[in-house]
Amino acid sequence: MKGEAMETRLSRRALFARQTQAQSALAIISASCLAENGAYCRTCADACPEGAIRFHLQPRGRARADVNADRCTGCGDCLPPCPANAIRLSGTVEETHGQ
Repeated sequence: MKGEAMETRLSRRALFARQTQAQSALAIISASCLAENGAYCRTCADACPEGAIRFHLQPRGRARADVNADRCTGCGDCLPPCPANAIRLSGTVEETHGQ
């Protein structure tokens, strides 16, 4: 009804409780990643709003991409900018441990 206020009860504890969200997907970066093949590319890391993708320098000018599972939300923002289509989202976090 128009003009009626909706009353919501919220405890002080609930205001400060950390909201946890079940993670259903995680970014997986395949061997076709340009950085892992010697080209300078960091588009996925630049696109990640959570800063979950980092690159570690390897021998011969290569870089290994690491996805921090604690920071990755599975949003998929890293997928579209990847020029090599080297990123996919896993179905579950457990699926990534076998990769």
